[in-house]
Order: sequence, then structure tokens, then C-alpha cells
Amino acid sequence: MAITVAPTPVNLRWSNFSPVASLPGEDAHIDINFNIPNRPFRRVGGQFMMAETFQIGVSPLAKVVRGASQTAELLSHEQGHYDLGILVAWAMARDFMQLQAASPGALATAITNCFNQHKNTRMRPIQQKYDRDTNHSRNRQQQQRWDRLISQCMSATPRCARVENLPF
Repeated sequence: MAITVAPTPVNLRWSNFSPVASLPGEDAHIDINFNIPNRPFRRVGGQFMMAETFQIGVSPLAKVVRGASQTAELLSHEQGHYDLGILVAWAMARDFMQLQAASPGALATAITNCFNQHKNTRMRPIQQKYDRDTNHSRNRQQQQRWDRLISQCMSATPRCARVENLPF
């Protein structure tokens, strides 16, 4: 039994993007939505833990500038952002499975802290480095390097063990 990750969709299409008038410095942008179901805690040996099995939902909040060139290269770059979010969800799931606390309130606080650590402290700098290194997909050599690294992490079993240790 485990906490797993369920991305919807798995692969992005331009139809997943909402048109917007402008974005600061880019033609398309992805934010990641994580859906953590509200499941009853379980008690194990006097400690409270998260439910033994559930899925973390991952979905894109995707925008594209109206009139921007919707190229395969740009879509692939945005898929990289989304895949990084999926990898973060897998790392979050592993950490969630280890959480335990003496009370439901303490566990709820630990869950919130774990979520925020992954989403804000770990994911945000990786996403920013991805854009800097690839110049939003324009640096083809760096884009290929990132594509290779992301692909290796996505196909690894288990997926890259910790977000802060991803080879980026």
C-alpha cells in the first residue's frame, strides 16, 4: 500500500491552455495544482499517520498568450515544467508516508509544512532554474539536457528519491 500520484492529463496539449492577454516575459506558463484528498488519519502504535493509500492528483493550470506561436518546442518545454511538478508530487508522497505525530493537530501541521516545503521551497527554485537554463526553450542545448534529466527521473524506479537531490 502506498500514496501514489495521478497526473491528469499525463501529456499536455495546447487545448489544456487558457488564452490570456499577456504573461510577463513568456508566451506560455504552467502552475501546478496538487490535490491532496481529505482522508481520515490512522493510528499506528500511538502515533497518527496519513491514510495508508490514496492518490495525489496533479493537474496543470496552464496559460498561453493569445496570438503566441504554439510550437511543438514550446509545448515540450511546458511539458517539462509539468513533469517537474509530477516529480515533486512523487517526492511529496514519499515524505507523506513517513509523517507521524502524537496528535491529529500535530500531524495536520506536519502535512501542511511538508506540502509547503515541496511546493514552495523545493519546486519553485527548480522551475526557475529550468527556465533560466533553457531560456524558456530557446536554448536548445540546455533544453535537450533538461529533457534528458527529466526523462531519466520520470522513468526511474523509484522516481528520483528527493526533489532537493534531483540532478538539476
